[in-house]
Amino acid sequence: MYRPSMYGKHDETMLRFADLFHSCPVCQNIEMRPNQVETFDNDGIFIDTKTGRQMGYDWEYRDRYFENCQFKFDSLGQYERKLEKPSIQIALQCDATETGIAVGWHKDWLREKQVRRSLLTDSRQKEDGTLRYTKKFCIYSFEQMDSFKRMIAAALAQGIYSSEIFKVD
Repeated sequence: MYRPSMYGKHDETMLRFADLFHSCPVCQNIEMRPNQVETFDNDGIFIDTKTGRQMGYDWEYRDRYFENCQFKFDSLGQYERKLEKPSIQIALQCDATETGIAVGWHKDWLREKQVRRSLLTDSRQKEDGTLRYTKKFCIYSFEQMDSFKRMIAAALAQGIYSSEIFKVD
């Protein structure tokens, strides 16, 4: 992680979101299982307990440019180093106010060109990093948990791990 100071907030927000996810009464067979220990891989899985189908997710807490379900840009970025992991299909980026998530699929980012950027870190030095951007992302408010869970359930049921699933009812 480029900003180790965010580990605590990352874990706190992910666990609160998982609790909210599980309290939603729709699609009770779909579970969000955060990893109990840091794996330096995915942050956990979504699993359909009826079929055993699962997919890995990456969780990020965004303290800049995203609050109250309002994202300041028209494209969502993701670090290339995360896209290289076959164990992650979906990225969830939590807004600073913990009222919404931006959802992007790794498959969609992999269609875009890489971009080199100078990245902010915990140290005063910036690090060069490679990112990709996509306009094919969706924002779900925490009040739309039922829609988010249905989308996850549809992705697992149909094996669609791209923005195409946003169009499925």
